[in-house]
Amino acid sequence: MSINILHSPPSFQPVLTNGLFYTVSADTTDKYKFRYTYDVYVEDNLIFQGKSTPNPYDLGVVDISRILKTYCENNPIAVWNTTNIYTHQTFPFSRPYFNEVINYQTYFGYEYSNTETGSVTGFTGMSGLTGMTEGPPGVSTPLKKTFHSTMGVNARATQQDFDMDPFVLSGSPVGVNPTTTGLFLTNSPRTRNIQESEWYTLAFTNYYLDTSTISEPYYVEYNFYDDQGSLLDTVKIDNILSNGGGPRADCLDVYPALPLLIPSGGTNYNTLYVGSGPKNLDPILPVDTAKYTVQLFGKFTGETQPIQPSPTPTPTPSATPTYCSCEEYEIFNPSLEAQGIIFFDDCLGTPRTLVVNPGETFYICVCNIGSFTIQGPLIATNTGKCIPPVCICWSYTITNTGLEGQLTVDYIDCDSQFQSFTLDPGLGSSFCACKDSVTATGSSYSLIDGGSCGPTPTPTPTPSATPACNGVEWIVQECTGGPCVGGICFCESSVSTSIYLPPLVQPGDEGYFAYSDPCLTNIWYGFYEWSGSIYEASQITFVCNVGGPC
Repeated sequence: MSINILHSPPSFQPVLTNGLFYTVSADTTDKYKFRYTYDVYVEDNLIFQGKSTPNPYDLGVVDISRILKTYCENNPIAVWNTTNIYTHQTFPFSRPYFNEVINYQTYFGYEYSNTETGSVTGFTGMSGLTGMTEGPPGVSTPLKKTFHSTMGVNARATQQDFDMDPFVLSGSPVGVNPTTTGLFLTNSPRTRNIQESEWYTLAFTNYYLDTSTISEPYYVEYNFYDDQGSLLDTVKIDNILSNGGGPRADCLDVYPALPLLIPSGGTNYNTLYVGSGPKNLDPILPVDTAKYTVQLFGKFTGETQPIQPSPTPTPTPSATPTYCSCEEYEIFNPSLEAQGIIFFDDCLGTPRTLVVNPGETFYICVCNIGSFTIQGPLIATNTGKCIPPVCICWSYTITNTGLEGQLTVDYIDCDSQFQSFTLDPGLGSSFCACKDSVTATGSSYSLIDGGSCGPTPTPTPTPSATPACNGVEWIVQECTGGPCVGGICFCESSVSTSIYLPPLVQPGDEGYFAYSDPCLTNIWYGFYEWSGSIYEASQITFVCNVGGPC
Protein backbone atom coordinates (compact mmCIF):
# COMPACT_ATOMS: atom_id res chain seq x y z
CA MET A 1 0.00 0.00 0.00
CA SER A 2 1.80 3.12 -1.18
CA ILE A 3 1.60 6.47 -2.94
CA ASN A 4 3.04 6.91 -6.45
CA ILE A 5 3.70 10.39 -7.86
CA LEU A 6 2.84 10.13 -11.56
CA HIS A 7 3.39 13.79 -12.47
CA SER A 8 5.16 16.66 -10.70
CA PRO A 9 6.01 20.24 -11.75
CA PRO A 10 9.37 21.04 -13.38
CA SER A 11 12.15 21.97 -10.96
CA PHE A 12 12.02 25.68 -11.93
CA GLN A 13 8.77 27.17 -13.19
CA PRO A 14 6.70 30.39 -13.07
CA VAL A 15 3.99 30.37 -10.43
CA LEU A 16 1.31 32.02 -12.62
CA THR A 17 0.78 28.99 -14.86
CA ASN A 18 -1.33 25.85 -15.07
CA GLY A 19 1.67 23.59 -14.54
CA LEU A 20 2.14 23.58 -10.78
CA PHE A 21 0.16 20.42 -10.14
CA TYR A 22 0.81 16.85 -9.04
CA THR A 23 -0.93 13.65 -10.11
CA VAL A 24 -0.76 10.81 -7.58
CA SER A 25 -2.13 7.28 -7.34
CA ALA A 26 -2.56 4.69 -4.60
CA ASP A 27 -3.68 1.06 -4.31
CA THR A 28 -6.02 1.73 -1.39
CA THR A 29 -8.70 3.87 -3.08
CA ASP A 30 -11.36 1.19 -2.47
CA LYS A 31 -11.35 1.94 1.27
CA TYR A 32 -14.14 3.81 3.04
CA LYS A 33 -13.76 7.60 3.03
CA PHE A 34 -10.48 7.39 1.13
CA ARG A 35 -8.80 10.70 0.32
CA TYR A 36 -5.29 11.76 -0.65
CA THR A 37 -3.62 14.07 1.89
CA TYR A 38 -0.79 16.50 1.24
CA ASP A 39 1.42 18.98 3.10
CA VAL A 40 3.05 21.95 1.33
CA TYR A 41 6.33 23.36 2.66
CA VAL A 42 7.91 26.69 1.66
CA GLU A 43 11.51 27.24 2.79
CA ASP A 44 11.14 24.20 5.14
CA ASN A 45 8.06 25.71 6.81
CA LEU A 46 4.69 23.93 6.67
CA ILE A 47 2.32 26.46 5.09
CA PHE A 48 -0.66 24.38 3.90
CA GLN A 49 -2.38 21.03 4.54
CA GLY A 50 -4.99 19.72 2.13
CA LYS A 51 -7.00 16.70 1.00
CA SER A 52 -8.02 15.53 -2.47
CA THR A 53 -10.84 13.16 -3.38
CA PRO A 54 -9.90 10.65 -6.13
CA ASN A 55 -11.25 11.41 -9.62
CA PRO A 56 -13.15 8.74 -11.65
CA TYR A 57 -9.77 7.17 -12.52
CA ASP A 58 -8.83 6.89 -8.81
CA LEU A 59 -6.14 9.56 -9.23
CA GLY A 60 -5.50 12.56 -7.05
CA VAL A 61 -4.85 15.85 -8.87
CA VAL A 62 -3.43 18.61 -6.66
CA ASP A 63 -2.88 22.16 -7.97
CA ILE A 64 -0.70 24.20 -5.59
CA SER A 65 -0.17 27.31 -7.75
CA ARG A 66 -2.73 29.41 -5.88
CA ILE A 67 -1.07 28.45 -2.59
CA LEU A 68 2.46 29.29 -3.71
CA LYS A 69 1.73 32.55 -5.50
CA THR A 70 0.96 34.24 -2.17
CA TYR A 71 4.59 33.54 -1.15
CA CYS A 72 6.26 34.80 -4.36
CA GLU A 73 6.74 38.53 -3.89
CA ASN A 74 6.20 41.12 -6.63
CA ASN A 75 7.54 44.47 -5.52
CA PRO A 76 9.11 47.45 -7.34
CA ILE A 77 11.98 47.63 -4.82
CA ALA A 78 15.37 46.13 -5.65
CA VAL A 79 18.80 46.01 -3.97
CA TRP A 80 21.92 47.51 -5.53
CA ASN A 81 24.87 46.18 -3.52
CA THR A 82 23.52 47.09 -0.03
CA THR A 83 21.32 50.02 -1.11
CA ASN A 84 17.58 49.82 -1.75
CA ILE A 85 16.49 51.32 -5.09
CA TYR A 86 13.47 51.30 -7.37
CA THR A 87 13.82 48.38 -9.76
CA HIS A 88 13.36 50.54 -12.87
CA GLN A 89 16.44 52.59 -11.88
CA THR A 90 18.78 49.56 -12.06
CA PHE A 91 22.34 50.16 -13.29
CA PRO A 92 24.14 48.04 -14.04
CA PHE A 93 22.61 45.19 -11.97
CA SER A 94 20.20 44.72 -9.09
CA ARG A 95 18.41 41.88 -7.34
CA PRO A 96 14.87 41.65 -5.90
CA TYR A 97 14.43 43.07 -2.41
CA PHE A 98 11.78 40.45 -1.63
CA ASN A 99 11.89 36.79 -2.62
CA GLU A 100 10.60 36.49 -6.17
CA VAL A 101 11.87 32.88 -6.16
CA ILE A 102 10.98 30.40 -3.40
CA ASN A 103 11.83 26.79 -2.55
CA TYR A 104 8.92 24.44 -2.01
CA GLN A 105 8.27 20.75 -1.45
CA THR A 106 5.01 18.78 -1.28
CA TYR A 107 4.51 15.54 0.68
CA PHE A 108 1.67 13.07 -0.06
CA GLY A 109 -0.11 10.41 1.97
CA TYR A 110 -3.66 9.17 2.33
CA GLU A 111 -6.43 8.54 4.85
CA TYR A 112 -9.37 6.15 5.07
CA SER A 113 -11.75 4.46 7.48
CA ASN A 114 -12.12 0.72 8.10
CA THR A 115 -15.89 1.06 8.38
CA GLU A 116 -18.54 3.06 6.57
CA THR A 117 -19.28 5.25 9.59
CA GLY A 118 -15.94 5.05 11.41
CA SER A 119 -13.31 7.76 11.87
CA VAL A 120 -10.49 8.13 9.37
CA THR A 121 -6.80 7.41 9.99
CA GLY A 122 -3.93 9.13 8.17
CA PHE A 123 -1.00 7.17 6.70
CA THR A 124 2.43 8.22 5.45
CA GLY A 125 1.99 6.57 2.03
CA MET A 126 5.53 5.16 2.04
CA SER A 127 6.23 2.10 -0.12
CA GLY A 128 6.21 -1.45 1.28
CA LEU A 129 5.07 -2.23 4.81
CA THR A 130 5.84 1.30 5.94
CA GLY A 131 2.97 2.43 3.73
CA MET A 132 0.69 1.27 6.52
CA THR A 133 2.44 3.48 9.07
CA GLU A 134 0.17 6.03 10.64
CA GLY A 135 1.45 9.57 10.39
CA PRO A 136 1.69 12.70 8.24
CA PRO A 137 2.21 12.53 4.46
CA GLY A 138 5.71 11.21 3.71
CA VAL A 139 6.11 10.75 -0.08
CA SER A 140 7.70 13.62 -1.99
CA THR A 141 9.88 14.67 -4.91
CA PRO A 142 13.15 16.66 -4.59
CA LEU A 143 13.11 20.35 -3.70
CA LYS A 144 11.62 22.60 -6.42
CA LYS A 145 11.63 26.34 -7.14
CA THR A 146 8.99 28.69 -8.47
CA PHE A 147 9.12 32.41 -9.17
CA HIS A 148 6.69 35.29 -9.65
CA SER A 149 6.16 35.24 -13.41
CA THR A 150 3.94 33.88 -16.14
CA MET A 151 4.60 32.08 -19.41
CA GLY A 152 3.47 35.09 -21.41
CA VAL A 153 0.23 36.24 -22.98
CA ASN A 154 0.26 34.12 -26.13
CA ALA A 155 -0.94 30.81 -27.49
CA ARG A 156 1.36 28.94 -25.13
CA ALA A 157 0.08 30.61 -21.98
CA THR A 158 -1.91 27.56 -20.86
CA GLN A 159 0.73 24.90 -21.45
CA GLN A 160 1.47 22.72 -18.43
CA ASP A 161 5.23 22.34 -18.52
CA PHE A 162 7.72 25.17 -18.52
CA ASP A 163 10.96 24.50 -20.40
CA MET A 164 13.62 26.51 -18.59
CA ASP A 165 16.44 25.46 -20.93
CA PRO A 166 16.15 28.51 -23.27
CA PHE A 167 16.48 30.81 -20.26
CA VAL A 168 19.60 29.19 -18.80
CA LEU A 169 22.54 31.47 -19.63
CA SER A 170 25.10 28.84 -20.59
CA GLY A 171 27.38 31.00 -22.70
CA SER A 172 26.58 28.90 -25.78
CA PRO A 173 23.43 30.40 -27.38
CA VAL A 174 21.78 28.59 -30.30
CA GLY A 175 20.95 30.48 -33.49
CA VAL A 176 21.72 34.01 -34.64
CA ASN A 177 19.36 37.01 -34.53
CA PRO A 178 17.22 35.74 -33.05
CA THR A 179 18.86 33.18 -30.81
CA THR A 180 16.63 30.48 -29.34
CA THR A 181 18.59 29.96 -26.10
CA GLY A 182 20.28 32.21 -23.56
CA LEU A 183 17.18 34.39 -23.38
CA PHE A 184 16.11 37.14 -21.00
CA LEU A 185 12.94 36.52 -18.95
CA THR A 186 10.72 38.61 -21.23
CA ASN A 187 8.45 38.35 -24.25
CA SER A 188 9.63 41.75 -25.49
CA PRO A 189 10.69 41.99 -29.17
CA ARG A 190 14.46 41.62 -29.70
CA THR A 191 14.62 45.01 -31.44
CA ARG A 192 12.45 47.84 -30.20
CA ASN A 193 12.20 51.61 -30.34
CA ILE A 194 12.77 53.49 -27.11
CA GLN A 195 12.73 57.14 -26.06
CA GLU A 196 15.77 58.85 -24.55
CA SER A 197 13.74 59.58 -21.41
CA GLU A 198 12.75 55.94 -20.77
CA TRP A 199 13.93 53.63 -18.01
CA TYR A 200 14.02 49.92 -18.87
CA THR A 201 15.26 46.74 -17.21
CA LEU A 202 15.60 43.14 -18.32
CA ALA A 203 15.32 40.19 -15.94
CA PHE A 204 17.41 37.04 -16.30
CA THR A 205 18.09 33.74 -14.55
CA ASN A 206 21.16 33.48 -12.35
CA TYR A 207 23.01 30.94 -10.25
CA TYR A 208 21.66 27.44 -9.39
CA LEU A 209 18.15 26.90 -10.83
CA ASP A 210 18.18 23.38 -9.41
CA THR A 211 20.90 21.22 -7.86
CA SER A 212 22.69 20.70 -11.20
CA THR A 213 21.61 23.52 -13.56
CA ILE A 214 23.62 26.75 -13.31
CA SER A 215 22.87 29.99 -15.14
CA GLU A 216 26.24 31.78 -15.43
CA PRO A 217 25.95 35.42 -16.58
CA TYR A 218 29.44 36.70 -15.73
CA TYR A 219 29.18 40.17 -17.31
CA VAL A 220 27.00 42.44 -19.43
CA GLU A 221 28.30 43.99 -22.63
CA TYR A 222 26.86 47.20 -24.10
CA ASN A 223 27.71 48.15 -27.71
CA PHE A 224 26.82 51.70 -28.81
CA TYR A 225 26.43 52.73 -32.50
CA ASP A 226 25.84 56.02 -34.33
CA ASP A 227 23.23 56.59 -37.06
CA GLN A 228 25.66 55.23 -39.68
CA GLY A 229 26.06 51.93 -37.83
CA SER A 230 29.62 52.70 -36.70
CA LEU A 231 30.65 51.38 -33.30
CA LEU A 232 31.13 54.26 -30.85
CA ASP A 233 32.05 52.38 -27.70
CA THR A 234 31.89 49.00 -25.94
CA VAL A 235 31.39 48.77 -22.17
CA LYS A 236 31.64 45.55 -20.15
CA ILE A 237 30.56 45.37 -16.50
CA ASP A 238 30.96 42.35 -14.20
CA ASN A 239 27.96 40.76 -12.51
CA ILE A 240 29.31 41.00 -8.93
CA LEU A 241 28.01 42.24 -5.58
CA SER A 242 29.61 45.69 -5.79
CA ASN A 243 27.90 46.28 -9.16
CA GLY A 244 24.49 45.32 -7.77
CA GLY A 245 24.55 41.67 -8.93
CA GLY A 246 25.91 38.55 -7.26
CA PRO A 247 26.43 36.24 -5.58
CA ARG A 248 30.01 36.49 -6.94
CA ALA A 249 32.03 38.83 -4.72
CA ASP A 250 34.64 39.73 -7.36
CA CYS A 251 35.47 39.04 -10.97
CA LEU A 252 37.80 36.13 -10.08
CA ASP A 253 34.99 34.08 -8.50
CA VAL A 254 33.30 31.34 -10.53
CA TYR A 255 29.73 30.10 -10.10
CA PRO A 256 30.51 26.39 -9.44
CA ALA A 257 32.59 27.40 -6.40
CA LEU A 258 29.80 29.32 -4.68
CA PRO A 259 27.86 26.42 -3.03
CA LEU A 260 30.62 26.39 -0.42
CA LEU A 261 29.53 29.90 0.59
CA ILE A 262 25.86 29.96 -0.41
CA PRO A 263 23.82 26.72 -0.67
CA SER A 264 22.67 25.80 -4.19
CA GLY A 265 19.12 25.73 -2.79
CA GLY A 266 19.28 29.47 -2.06
CA THR A 267 16.92 31.68 -4.08
CA ASN A 268 17.88 35.32 -3.49
CA TYR A 269 20.07 35.46 -6.59
CA ASN A 270 17.99 33.31 -8.97
CA THR A 271 16.48 36.30 -10.79
CA LEU A 272 18.46 39.49 -11.34
CA TYR A 273 17.91 42.68 -13.36
CA VAL A 274 20.19 44.52 -15.76
CA GLY A 275 19.70 48.16 -16.74
CA SER A 276 18.76 48.47 -20.43
CA GLY A 277 17.06 51.84 -21.03
CA PRO A 278 18.69 55.14 -22.05
CA LYS A 279 18.04 56.62 -18.60
CA ASN A 280 19.61 53.58 -16.92
CA LEU A 281 22.70 53.82 -19.15
CA ASP A 282 23.13 57.59 -18.86
CA PRO A 283 26.54 57.28 -17.08
CA ILE A 284 28.04 55.37 -20.05
CA LEU A 285 25.86 56.43 -23.03
CA PRO A 286 27.90 58.20 -25.77
CA VAL A 287 26.43 61.50 -27.01
CA ASP A 288 25.86 60.44 -30.64
CA THR A 289 24.28 57.06 -29.86
CA ALA A 290 21.49 56.09 -32.28
CA LYS A 291 21.17 52.43 -31.24
CA TYR A 292 22.79 50.01 -28.83
CA THR A 293 22.76 46.33 -27.84
CA VAL A 294 22.59 44.67 -24.43
CA GLN A 295 23.98 41.15 -24.04
CA LEU A 296 25.09 38.90 -21.19
CA PHE A 297 28.17 36.71 -21.51
CA GLY A 298 30.02 33.99 -19.70
CA LYS A 299 30.36 30.37 -18.74
CA PHE A 300 33.06 28.77 -16.63
CA THR A 301 34.93 26.20 -18.72
CA GLY A 302 37.45 24.93 -16.16
CA GLU A 303 37.17 21.93 -13.88
CA THR A 304 35.52 22.07 -10.46
CA GLN A 305 33.64 19.62 -8.25
CA PRO A 306 33.08 22.43 -7.04
CA ILE A 307 36.22 24.51 -6.59
CA GLN A 308 37.32 24.41 -2.97
CA PRO A 309 38.29 27.45 -0.89
CA SER A 310 42.03 27.99 -1.19
CA PRO A 311 43.68 27.09 2.14
CA THR A 312 46.33 29.30 3.62
CA PRO A 313 49.63 28.09 2.10
CA THR A 314 51.67 25.93 4.46
CA PRO A 315 54.92 27.75 5.32
CA THR A 316 58.16 26.05 4.32
CA PRO A 317 59.85 24.83 7.52
CA SER A 318 62.91 26.83 8.45
CA ALA A 319 65.60 26.38 11.06
CA THR A 320 64.99 29.98 12.12
CA PRO A 321 61.65 30.49 13.94
CA THR A 322 59.31 33.05 12.41
CA TYR A 323 58.48 36.00 14.63
CA CYS A 324 54.74 36.31 15.41
CA SER A 325 53.57 39.83 16.21
CA CYS A 326 50.01 38.68 17.18
CA GLU A 327 47.71 41.29 15.64
CA GLU A 328 43.99 41.75 16.37
CA TYR A 329 41.57 42.17 13.44
CA GLU A 330 37.91 43.09 13.29
CA ILE A 331 36.22 40.91 10.65
CA PHE A 332 32.92 42.35 9.38
CA ASN A 333 30.55 40.97 6.71
CA PRO A 334 28.63 43.93 5.17
CA SER A 335 26.66 41.75 2.75
CA LEU A 336 22.92 41.18 3.16
CA GLU A 337 23.05 37.69 1.66
CA ALA A 338 26.53 36.20 1.11
CA GLN A 339 28.67 34.43 3.67
CA GLY A 340 32.43 34.96 3.75
CA ILE A 341 35.40 32.85 4.84
CA ILE A 342 38.73 33.92 6.29
CA PHE A 343 41.72 31.58 6.55
CA PHE A 344 44.44 32.62 9.01
CA ASP A 345 47.13 31.40 11.40
CA ASP A 346 46.43 32.17 15.05
CA CYS A 347 49.11 33.43 17.41
CA LEU A 348 50.22 29.84 18.17
CA GLY A 349 50.79 29.26 14.45
CA THR A 350 47.74 26.99 14.08
CA PRO A 351 45.76 27.32 10.81
CA ARG A 352 42.17 28.47 11.44
CA THR A 353 39.04 28.85 9.32
CA LEU A 354 36.22 31.25 10.24
CA VAL A 355 32.86 31.46 8.44
CA VAL A 356 31.13 34.86 8.86
CA ASN A 357 27.41 35.15 8.15
CA PRO A 358 25.83 38.32 6.68
CA GLY A 359 25.95 41.23 9.16
CA GLU A 360 28.18 39.42 11.68
CA THR A 361 31.35 40.86 13.27
CA PHE A 362 34.19 38.84 14.83
CA TYR A 363 37.52 39.73 16.44
CA ILE A 364 40.42 37.38 15.76
CA CYS A 365 44.10 37.22 16.68
CA VAL A 366 46.35 36.75 13.63
CA CYS A 367 50.03 35.85 13.75
CA ASN A 368 51.28 38.75 11.58
CA ILE A 369 49.83 41.78 9.81
CA GLY A 370 48.05 40.72 6.64
CA SER A 371 48.74 36.98 7.11
CA PHE A 372 45.27 35.81 6.13
CA THR A 373 43.23 34.96 3.03
CA ILE A 374 39.64 36.15 2.53
CA GLN A 375 36.95 34.70 0.28
CA GLY A 376 33.71 36.62 -0.02
CA PRO A 377 32.65 40.16 0.94
CA LEU A 378 34.53 40.43 4.27
CA ILE A 379 36.20 43.61 5.56
CA ALA A 380 39.26 43.15 7.82
CA THR A 381 40.39 46.06 10.02
CA ASN A 382 43.55 45.92 12.12
CA THR A 383 42.74 47.10 15.69
CA GLY A 384 46.19 46.74 17.27
CA LYS A 385 48.04 44.09 19.24
CA CYS A 386 46.34 41.01 20.67
CA ILE A 387 46.82 40.25 24.36
CA PRO A 388 47.07 36.43 24.55
CA PRO A 389 44.92 34.94 27.34
CA VAL A 390 46.75 33.63 30.40
CA CYS A 391 45.82 30.12 31.55
CA ILE A 392 44.86 30.00 35.23
CA CYS A 393 45.21 26.31 36.20
CA TRP A 394 42.00 25.30 38.03
CA SER A 395 40.68 22.02 39.42
CA TYR A 396 37.25 20.64 38.50
CA THR A 397 35.14 17.58 39.31
CA ILE A 398 32.44 16.69 36.79
CA THR A 399 29.75 13.98 37.11
CA ASN A 400 27.31 12.62 34.51
CA THR A 401 24.00 12.91 36.41
CA GLY A 402 21.86 11.67 33.53
CA LEU A 403 20.12 8.28 33.48
CA GLU A 404 21.24 7.43 29.95
CA GLY A 405 23.60 8.80 27.36
CA GLN A 406 27.29 9.62 27.53
CA LEU A 407 28.57 13.02 28.63
CA THR A 408 31.28 14.52 26.41
CA VAL A 409 33.66 16.86 28.25
CA ASP A 410 35.96 19.30 26.40
CA TYR A 411 38.54 21.55 28.04
CA ILE A 412 41.95 23.20 27.67
CA ASP A 413 44.58 21.65 29.93
CA CYS A 414 47.14 23.65 31.88
CA ASP A 415 49.65 23.28 29.02
CA SER A 416 47.14 25.09 26.72
CA GLN A 417 46.32 21.88 24.84
CA PHE A 418 42.72 20.97 23.92
CA GLN A 419 41.47 17.74 25.54
CA SER A 420 38.25 15.67 25.47
CA PHE A 421 36.84 12.61 27.28
CA THR A 422 33.48 10.89 27.86
CA LEU A 423 31.64 9.73 30.98
CA ASP A 424 28.95 7.05 31.25
CA PRO A 425 25.84 7.75 33.39
CA GLY A 426 26.65 8.00 37.11
CA LEU A 427 30.42 8.32 36.65
CA GLY A 428 32.61 11.30 37.48
CA SER A 429 36.17 12.57 37.02
CA SER A 430 38.50 15.15 38.56
CA PHE A 431 41.05 17.05 36.46
CA CYS A 432 42.92 20.33 36.08
CA ALA A 433 42.07 22.75 33.27
CA CYS A 434 42.42 26.37 32.25
CA LYS A 435 39.81 28.27 34.22
CA ASP A 436 36.41 28.68 32.44
CA SER A 437 37.46 26.44 29.51
CA VAL A 438 35.30 23.42 30.43
CA THR A 439 32.24 22.59 28.32
CA ALA A 440 30.07 19.45 28.40
CA THR A 441 27.32 18.11 26.14
CA GLY A 442 25.19 15.01 25.65
CA SER A 443 23.67 14.62 29.14
CA SER A 444 22.91 16.47 32.37
CA TYR A 445 25.85 16.97 34.68
CA SER A 446 27.23 18.65 37.81
CA LEU A 447 30.49 20.63 37.73
CA ILE A 448 32.27 21.37 41.02
CA ASP A 449 34.84 24.17 41.16
CA GLY A 450 37.77 22.90 43.23
CA GLY A 451 39.93 26.01 43.24
CA SER A 452 43.49 26.51 42.08
CA CYS A 453 45.56 23.53 40.95
CA GLY A 454 48.75 25.33 42.04
CA PRO A 455 50.88 28.24 40.86
CA THR A 456 50.18 29.41 37.34
CA PRO A 457 53.38 29.29 35.29
CA THR A 458 54.31 32.28 33.17
CA PRO A 459 53.55 31.30 29.55
CA THR A 460 56.70 31.04 27.44
CA PRO A 461 55.97 30.85 23.70
CA THR A 462 57.91 28.02 22.07
CA PRO A 463 58.66 28.88 18.45
CA SER A 464 57.94 26.04 16.07
CA ALA A 465 58.36 25.80 12.33
CA THR A 466 55.57 23.23 12.10
CA PRO A 467 52.03 24.16 13.29
CA ALA A 468 50.54 21.81 15.91
CA CYS A 469 47.87 19.32 14.78
CA ASN A 470 45.15 19.74 17.40
CA GLY A 471 42.02 18.64 15.53
CA VAL A 472 39.61 16.62 17.70
CA GLU A 473 38.50 13.23 16.36
CA TRP A 474 34.77 12.43 16.33
CA ILE A 475 33.26 9.06 15.38
CA VAL A 476 30.08 9.61 13.33
CA GLN A 477 27.84 7.43 11.16
CA GLU A 478 28.53 8.30 7.53
CA CYS A 479 25.45 8.01 5.28
CA THR A 480 27.12 6.46 2.23
CA GLY A 481 23.75 5.88 0.55
CA GLY A 482 22.41 9.40 1.15
CA PRO A 483 20.28 11.11 3.80
CA CYS A 484 16.78 10.31 2.49
CA VAL A 485 14.76 7.20 1.74
CA GLY A 486 11.46 7.97 0.02
CA GLY A 487 11.27 11.45 1.51
CA ILE A 488 11.92 10.30 5.08
CA CYS A 489 15.12 11.35 6.85
CA PHE A 490 17.27 8.23 7.24
CA CYS A 491 21.02 7.52 7.21
CA GLU A 492 21.18 4.94 4.43
CA SER A 493 24.06 2.42 4.34
CA SER A 494 25.68 3.95 7.42
CA VAL A 495 29.28 3.18 8.39
CA SER A 496 31.35 4.46 11.29
CA THR A 497 33.92 7.01 10.19
CA SER A 498 36.21 9.61 11.76
CA ILE A 499 35.99 13.32 11.14
CA TYR A 500 38.17 15.99 12.73
CA LEU A 501 36.95 19.33 14.01
CA PRO A 502 38.57 22.34 15.65
CA PRO A 503 38.77 22.15 19.44
CA LEU A 504 35.46 22.73 21.28
CA VAL A 505 33.51 22.31 18.01
CA GLN A 506 31.03 19.42 17.86
CA PRO A 507 29.61 17.57 14.82
CA GLY A 508 26.29 19.38 15.28
CA ASP A 509 27.77 22.90 15.26
CA GLU A 510 26.73 24.44 11.94
CA GLY A 511 28.99 26.73 9.93
CA TYR A 512 32.30 25.01 10.72
CA PHE A 513 34.27 22.86 8.29
CA ALA A 514 34.86 19.14 8.87
CA TYR A 515 38.25 17.63 8.02
CA SER A 516 39.62 14.15 7.32
CA ASP A 517 42.92 14.66 9.18
CA PRO A 518 43.92 15.92 12.65
CA CYS A 519 45.93 18.81 11.18
CA LEU A 520 42.69 20.25 9.73
CA THR A 521 44.10 20.63 6.22
CA ASN A 522 41.94 18.27 4.11
CA ILE A 523 38.23 19.11 4.03
CA TRP A 524 35.85 16.13 4.51
CA TYR A 525 32.73 15.82 2.34
CA GLY A 526 29.59 13.75 2.86
CA PHE A 527 26.48 13.18 4.97
CA TYR A 528 26.59 11.86 8.53
CA GLU A 529 24.27 11.15 11.46
CA TRP A 530 24.93 12.76 14.83
CA SER A 531 22.71 12.84 17.91
CA GLY A 532 19.49 12.00 16.05
CA SER A 533 20.03 14.39 13.12
CA ILE A 534 21.74 14.25 9.73
CA TYR A 535 24.27 16.87 8.66
CA GLU A 536 26.15 17.63 5.45
CA ALA A 537 29.80 18.64 5.23
CA SER A 538 32.31 20.15 4.12
CA GLN A 539 30.75 23.18 5.88
CA ILE A 540 28.51 21.61 8.53
CA THR A 541 24.87 22.16 7.57
CA PHE A 542 21.77 20.65 9.21
CA VAL A 543 19.80 18.48 6.75
CA CYS A 544 16.96 16.84 8.67
CA ASN A 545 15.93 15.02 11.86
CA VAL A 546 15.99 11.22 11.60
CA GLY A 547 12.47 9.94 11.02
CA GLY A 548 11.14 13.30 9.84
CA PRO A 549 10.61 14.66 6.31
CA CYS A 550 13.59 15.56 4.17
